[in-house]
Amino acid sequence: MLRRCLGALAAALVSGSLAAQSPPSVQLAPTADCQTTANVQWSFTFTTNPVREFGRITNDSGVTIGSYEKSSTLSGGAFNGTWLQPITLPQTPDTLIGSYGGAGDNPPTAAGTSEFFVLYNCTTKRVLYSCTGSYGSCPTTALEGIAKIAESIPATSPAPLAALLLALFATGALALRRHTFVRR
Repeated sequence: MLRRCLGALAAALVSGSLAAQSPPSVQLAPTADCQTTANVQWSFTFTTNPVREFGRITNDSGVTIGSYEKSSTLSGGAFNGTWLQPITLPQTPDTLIGSYGGAGDNPPTAAGTSEFFVLYNCTTKRVLYSCTGSYGSCPTTALEGIAKIAESIPATSPAPLAALLLALFATGALALRRHTFVRR
């Protein structure tokens, strides 16, 4: 009984934290670093050739460290490759960098523009958050990405934690009470 309760509790905690996340379809490129590029490996499809390509790279202090906007040369209905994101203001080691970009309509629309976002540590290259989708669905700055991470961490007040510990204690006490001990 105790095992079932603990198993159900563990499954609920794990599934709750994983259900909100889906596997990213954008990845940090091996060439991404702190000094020159925040490149990503990205793939998306389109029905109308994009008119505009854009990118914005920010750090965890809210500073834009690179950006561009240009006419798009994409055609053929799909892109699958390295999306170049130049850093123009080199960063110190372990800075969190948000690499945001996209392609589509000008001005951008949810129906005609695809976007991506990757938040990563520029030294370890550990990706902390990533997103890809229609325009308006992803964070656009490192600070917005950090906020997304923060909202996925459940904040539990002391009262529910105390109630959970009390329930766990009561379940353990009940299990011990039902257990028969052999005296020697």
